[in-house]
Amino acid sequence: MSLPDRIQPWPSAASATPTPTLRATPPASQPASLAGDAARLFDAVASAVAADHTLTSGGDAAVAAIDVAWEAAQVVSFDVFDTLVVRKVASPRDVFLHLATPAPFSSWGLDATQLATVRQEAESRARQRGATANGSGEVTLHEIHAVMAELLGKPATEVPAMVRAEQLVELALCVAHPYLQTVFARAMGDGKTVWCVSDTYHEAEFLRELLETCGYAVDGAEFISSADCRMSKGEGKLLLAIATEANVPPSAVLHIGDHPAADHDIPREQGFVTVLHPWAGSRHSDGRATRPGDAIALGLSQIAARTVHPPLPFWFRFGYAVAGPLLSGFAFWLHDRLVRDGIDRAYFLLRDGEIMHDVYAALLGDRGGPTTALLESSRRAYMLPALPSGLGAITSQLLACENPMPAREFLERMGVKSAEFARSFRAVGLHADDIVRPADSATMLKLLSLFARTEILTALLARSTVERQALLGYLRQEGVLAPGRIALVDIGWNGTIQKALVAAAGVETVRLDVHGYYLGTLPHAAQDLGGSVASGFLFDFGAPKEHAAAVLQLRQLVEFICTTERGSLRGFRSDGARVVPVHGPVDHSDAQRAMHAALREGVLTYVRALASEQRMFGEQPISVDGALRPLARTIQAPTAEEAAAIGDVRHGDGLGTDRSRSLAAFSPGPFTADSLLRDYGSAYWPAGLLARREPAALALRGLLWMRSGS
Repeated sequence: MSLPDRIQPWPSAASATPTPTLRATPPASQPASLAGDAARLFDAVASAVAADHTLTSGGDAAVAAIDVAWEAAQVVSFDVFDTLVVRKVASPRDVFLHLATPAPFSSWGLDATQLATVRQEAESRARQRGATANGSGEVTLHEIHAVMAELLGKPATEVPAMVRAEQLVELALCVAHPYLQTVFARAMGDGKTVWCVSDTYHEAEFLRELLETCGYAVDGAEFISSADCRMSKGEGKLLLAIATEANVPPSAVLHIGDHPAADHDIPREQGFVTVLHPWAGSRHSDGRATRPGDAIALGLSQIAARTVHPPLPFWFRFGYAVAGPLLSGFAFWLHDRLVRDGIDRAYFLLRDGEIMHDVYAALLGDRGGPTTALLESSRRAYMLPALPSGLGAITSQLLACENPMPAREFLERMGVKSAEFARSFRAVGLHADDIVRPADSATMLKLLSLFARTEILTALLARSTVERQALLGYLRQEGVLAPGRIALVDIGWNGTIQKALVAAAGVETVRLDVHGYYLGTLPHAAQDLGGSVASGFLFDFGAPKEHAAAVLQLRQLVEFICTTERGSLRGFRSDGARVVPVHGPVDHSDAQRAMHAALREGVLTYVRALASEQRMFGEQPISVDGALRPLARTIQAPTAEEAAAIGDVRHGDGLGTDRSRSLAAFSPGPFTADSLLRDYGSAYWPAGLLARREPAALALRGLLWMRSGS
């Protein structure tokens, strides 16, 4: 994988979006320098005990440790896998899922999962035999494949080809570690003795080939494999044996690796100088994939997010590691459904569909299927034209809101002047400037009474007629009303725009054959479809429940992923021979637009890398579980960095209003127990609020603990 050159010099996430830290206010007499030292000490301790593998502080600590030990080190010893090279798979054993691609395996009639299972069983048996015969479970790849040939009933003459096939898969899946390659070059340039030491079934000769293929200049470096030596670092034998043979005291060896025991605890106890680096592509806590497409999708996502130092900006990493797999998985599913369902034209709904269309075009645009286009849309612009249909899915949007706003705004966002209906407001016990809160049922009932009044309905229906003609003119202009089966592509949830489009056309007796394809659909999406069809990728009408539950803990994050920098669509108007969209003002701050620009760049960089892998290994769709895994983990168990960056994102109602609030941020100013509980109760993302690393979050966690009676 290569990242664009222009991305490399970007500042680290620490400088782009600082992670808040807990800093006690010192007494006035305390020297400022002491206060700064205390704050830095807190940050260091907090990072050391955090479970979130904070890239910036952890990486800086590793760099500092390497620099401290560098001058005295006669030898610099490197682990190989997840240190000098990283694999483009979710976990090391996912390599086996790709054995079905090359010969001779490709002709044996076994699918990827079956072959991977046999490969694992062969390794287990080979290690058992090795322990009995040699007193060591360290075995070579040749010995493993000899057992695998037995299990599959293949002749021993096939073993060399089997071994080479796995080696070729390994070569295709490995790339140089973006940061540790620079440390390796420094060691070679400084004239250090360099060891490349791996606990692996690969032999030293192949390790050399692997590093050369990944771009390392290895002349002069020594390669040592546990398989060749029949002893491992994890047993505490291999590094000692190498040092003894080289007549080098352990204290003169700096060993850098990613395994907590084999590369750090055990050799450190033996006197080696060790650095446990935080930049592994695959961590030991990572879950394995069950499909080849998932393995590649998740493995790629981990490389840019974890292995670059200083780290790339947070929102680029988020786009690459979280949004990239999500949207790519959706694109593969979408293409399959569009072709299977015989769609003639697919329209990606703006705003949310724009990034979906870009991902789809980059991954699958050359593989056939229906024509695609972008279509201007919003709930506001499609719902009001459909109002005469009387559908509950449409009329319910009149009172929809997520943030407190004045009663008059419910009318004004529909294009009706509230000042002309002062008597109507008074008749239901409301004033135009009364603030309506979503949870205030009494005020919402008054608002419902207002919209039920004849004069209000008459005004809304008159406005609906005007806007419906403009909408249908736009749809006709864009080819939506032409004969054929059309698809609408969007985030989804309740499918309101699809229902409104079909209903608005139906008011004018225009019949459409519409299929909606969405990231996810909720149970209510099945109502009022008007004969059209809707399908969801992550969850379909709310099933499976666990997928829906994970996303709905913070659906606003998905909406942020799919937003654009343009203002929300308010409606359409004639402009000569054309019907053109009318947009509201841009509803994101400059800072939030910059966040999304970096996110988008991360997504598209990921997609380009994935497309390259698809060309190498063939089309490998990403399952729902694979696409959702990074997003679900982020929502359910955010790191402090994620909580701060995502929590500061502001989310608005849409539907013709620009009101918004943060996803998970504390109210400004001094906090109290009441204010903390109020912030917690009103947060879009309670888990994110609790995960922030700042005084208010610490106080809230303590407050909730005390209230629980624990």
